[in-house]
Amino acid sequence: MQFGRYEITEETKKSMLPNEWTEELVRTLSEAYYVQSEKDNSFFDVYGEITEKEFVVVASYLHHEDQMKAPISLFISHDVVDDSKAFKKVLKSLVDLTGEIFDDAFASDDGPDYVATWTGSKYKTCDFHYKITRENISLTVQAEAFLEKDGDI
Repeated sequence: MQFGRYEITEETKKSMLPNEWTEELVRTLSEAYYVQSEKDNSFFDVYGEITEKEFVVVASYLHHEDQMKAPISLFISHDVVDDSKAFKKVLKSLVDLTGEIFDDAFASDDGPDYVATWTGSKYKTCDFHYKITRENISLTVQAEAFLEKDGDI
């Protein structure tokens, strides 16, 4: 499945962002938007992967009972950072940027402006790319796992 902005092949090495980090982002978003998520009967789901060129984080805002009900999925991509100290700084900026984008999305009565193509953005000292879609990342990941298990992809 293609989550990032760079073309991947079957040979492209992928790994997951550490569960501790994605769980921490879910916790942060859930706390920051507790009132909003209670009002909307919704929750956050986060997926992250690292390839040779980039790491991608997808934060989805999903309805508890009807996961097809207008999900909001924010995809954020950043080029791979080799230095662990710099990587932690980029991840911190990514969390802040995610919050700002969701702030904007929730502030509008019409919801976010969906941008299905990658848009470049400089945030603090980091160059990110992002897009906002209605894709349910949980269902996409489940479908990919199912297809891989059956050997179809």
